[in-house]
Amino acid sequence: MADCIPAGMEAFVATDDEQFKVIKKVIDLCDYYILVIGKRYGSINLTTGLSYTEMEYDYAREENIPILVFVIDDSVSLPVEKIETEPEKADKLRLFVEKAKTNRLVSMWKTSAELIGQLAIAIMRAKAEISRPGWQRGVDFDEASLRREIMELQSENQGLKMRLKKADETIESFTAQSSVAFENVKVQIDYYCYSGTANMRFDSSKTVALPELFSVISTEMMDVSTTESRVYDAIREQLFGSTAYYFKDDQLVKRMLNQFRALGLLYSSWSNEKSSLYWGLTPKGQKTRDDMILIRSGG
Repeated sequence: MADCIPAGMEAFVATDDEQFKVIKKVIDLCDYYILVIGKRYGSINLTTGLSYTEMEYDYAREENIPILVFVIDDSVSLPVEKIETEPEKADKLRLFVEKAKTNRLVSMWKTSAELIGQLAIAIMRAKAEISRPGWQRGVDFDEASLRREIMELQSENQGLKMRLKKADETIESFTAQSSVAFENVKVQIDYYCYSGTANMRFDSSKTVALPELFSVISTEMMDVSTTESRVYDAIREQLFGSTAYYFKDDQLVKRMLNQFRALGLLYSSWSNEKSSLYWGLTPKGQKTRDDMILIRSGG
């Protein structure tokens, strides 16, 4: 009818909650749910106290599946076996009918011929006004495109595996390395300070081995990244015991940080949140720092 494939619920005998799970899966696959209400309420689920038909209706509403409701007219006379005689069920049926009539796609019917005609019109109207996915044959899918996409994903996955392997090998190589070969490099630091009641300026210089500077900087970066100014303070505190000493070359700390970055010991990253450049230890830098501060047994 109307180019539709029916999935009649009468083919599913709802006798327990497990069976109802199957029914819900069938409803999930439907574009429209058609509810025909006669004068019997049907089997009741002991857990919910509702008929399975009403449970189906409620589930379709929850899943926002368009519902076409067809309620038999009260004036229609039916045989006794087709009329609800139990008072409790009759009351539930009345409430169910009232709930179903609130649906905007509801029709009343008196004869089976009238029901068929209204049903055909309602389906065509629903298809025109409410767009639904519909049914597609498996051959409608572009198998070549799907195969190509699978191959691309497989290639991408293989590339990621290779990158991960390369990264692991790089980290392992850093771990396997001993201390960086910069033991003989020394840095001359020209500095000045103010002292005495006259606040006189004193100028001097100090030669410091590069590993000593890296030890100070890397200890300051213990599991955290920091700024250039904090590195400057850490060097002054460690070398002179005070931050009241000033370097004549205001680019000295910046050059040292970039030297350590060139050696693969440090990395830098910009923080948009704090508008600052932060410096931290690379895996190689961590290994070098740990080797420098490691307490070794005498021999």
